[in-house]
Amino acid sequence: MRAIALFFLAVLAGCGGAGSANGSSSLVPTATATTTPTPGDTSYVAAYKAAKWSGVTVSFPTSCTMTLQTTGIPAYHADYYLAPDSAQYPTTVATSPVSNTPMSLVPFTLSSIMGQTVTVNTCPSKAVATTTTNMGAIGYMLTGEALFNAYEGNGFATPAMSDNVSYTFTNNGTSETAAFIDQCNSHPTPVSAGYLWHYHGVPNCLTAQIDGAKGPSHLIGIALDGYPIYGGRDINGNIISVSQLDSCNGITSPTPEFPNGAYHYVLPVGVTSGRSSLNCYTGTP
Repeated sequence: MRAIALFFLAVLAGCGGAGSANGSSSLVPTATATTTPTPGDTSYVAAYKAAKWSGVTVSFPTSCTMTLQTTGIPAYHADYYLAPDSAQYPTTVATSPVSNTPMSLVPFTLSSIMGQTVTVNTCPSKAVATTTTNMGAIGYMLTGEALFNAYEGNGFATPAMSDNVSYTFTNNGTSETAAFIDQCNSHPTPVSAGYLWHYHGVPNCLTAQIDGAKGPSHLIGIALDGYPIYGGRDINGNIISVSQLDSCNGITSPTPEFPNGAYHYVLPVGVTSGRSSLNCYTGTP
């Protein structure tokens, strides 16, 4: 697929549900905070303030809250992608392998993307019980794109990454390949659901920029419960297996930002199952 790298400064966007954004679908949850939350682990605040947010405006209205304002524009995207057939794009060019969803070829449309504003607790604490992650946005990357859970909102209990399909075609004499999930592990929701660009797994294009080829993984985002999100390598650059993670894809271990160890979420490398993203929140979203 011919990827277009907008400036690494470009921002968010987003499938399995929508995200609550300025002027976008109410299906996407937007966390808001009008008072300072009960303080949890304040050690995360400094890391979020030091993080290299790009193409997203970040502010800290209280000592334990952070507000992100995104444009909705993905940092990485292709000219075309595949999406379930619709009234606007009814021509089937491929069928997904697991849910057998008919897919049509859809051009990337910058003008349809909308931004979001979300406020997150930056002093998280572990809840008494975990909370299953919702459809729609469950976190945000440093470049503003949303993170969704592993599943597609198509009525099937199918991990999006395992239901991927691609289609090669000729465009003005040039061969191109479009996919349902692109090489960065991202795609948008339909325009009717807010056209929110989002990931269903580790954002390969982002981690390649931040971590290099062999890690270690650095902080790449924040979940809606306030805990940080990382790629799939440990402090020594070794790949972290799903068996090392808790049920929410979390682990307490050293990272470049927390050399003495801290709880954080991991997006495993090469995983296309229901563990490609967060299954649940350890804290309170």
